[in-house]
Amino acid sequence: MKKIFLVLLFWMKSLLIFGQNSNSVSRIIDSLYIEDQKWRGLIRQINNKENDTISKEFVLRKIQQTDSLNYQNIRRIFYEIGYPNITKVGETSSHNFWTLVQHADKYPYFQDSVLTIMKVELSEGNVQHNDYAYLVDRVKVNLGQKQIYGTQMTINISQDSYEPLPVVEPENLDDRRREMNLPPMKYYIHAMNERYFGTLKKH
Repeated sequence: MKKIFLVLLFWMKSLLIFGQNSNSVSRIIDSLYIEDQKWRGLIRQINNKENDTISKEFVLRKIQQTDSLNYQNIRRIFYEIGYPNITKVGETSSHNFWTLVQHADKYPYFQDSVLTIMKVELSEGNVQHNDYAYLVDRVKVNLGQKQIYGTQMTINISQDSYEPLPVVEPENLDDRRREMNLPPMKYYIHAMNERYFGTLKKH
């Protein structure tokens, strides 16, 4: 982890010295994303009883460490070049950057700053509607507010399915989701259960 972080710091310094090279930014973002997904993938395996060779506590510590290191890098990218949108770094790297922002939950005001810029980018077609919707909800939840699109979930009382955290005007939830290219809530819940609780009964 330390070695990876030092390499990324070198890339960041190179980025600042040699200018805003989109390929360099894209490589940095994608490397951060790979590290992020490695540990979260292990948590899914452990929760689904697909991996018993590593402790959950160890992986959770690694996730915290990775999120903290990644935050320093994505914050620097954001304040140096703005939001790395589709035009700047391509669709994949732009989405990967959004994922990393999603996981910067200890810094909700940074997430909100990114969201403000994403709103402008959305109007210009430079970010995905569903990415924007997810970050809207993430910021709302992290600031103790009700979400808009129902993307942020929790496990129900019966411990057998996901359900959305509180939303505003739940009767209109699917209409709002449709506007953001999100599937109806019942299909989203089913997909969440399939991905994170593979042993659950199917809904």
